[in-house]
Amino acid sequence: MISLIKTIELDKKKSELNIQHLEKGVYRIVDGKTEVYLEVLSVDLETKMMSIRYNHRTYELAFKNELDIVLDKMGIKRSSEILNTDIKAPMPGKVIDVVVKEGDKVPKGGPILILEAMKMENVLKAENDCSIKKVHVTSSDSVEKNQVLVELDAI
Repeated sequence: MISLIKTIELDKKKSELNIQHLEKGVYRIVDGKTEVYLEVLSVDLETKMMSIRYNHRTYELAFKNELDIVLDKMGIKRSSEILNTDIKAPMPGKVIDVVVKEGDKVPKGGPILILEAMKMENVLKAENDCSIKKVHVTSSDSVEKNQVLVELDAI
């Protein structure tokens, strides 16, 4: 069992937490007389979000440091929040197939088109959940590096 003493500040009050890792994803947290058991379901370090289960309910938590808070106040987006709004050709090639059409909704990792370059077929996929705004190419079109092939709208 791993135990960690962590000092945190909530609402301008400092608290010392004793955090014990009991088993995969399950933690015991003690703050003075209060004892809490929770299960960590997922952690996304890019968006600084955590999903936990406590008392049979699921919660989404944001964990941000002072820099994150200052950037939020200034309206500055971090690189993980800047979404790619189009699909560009990574190299010169020939479009083999356009898998989508305008208006389609594509999940993160879903195929958008197949590009043949250097005698290899490359499947270009959506980096995030999106919808197809405009398709600029058709099958058998030749394309240049960085040419916009498909415009996306974030969902």
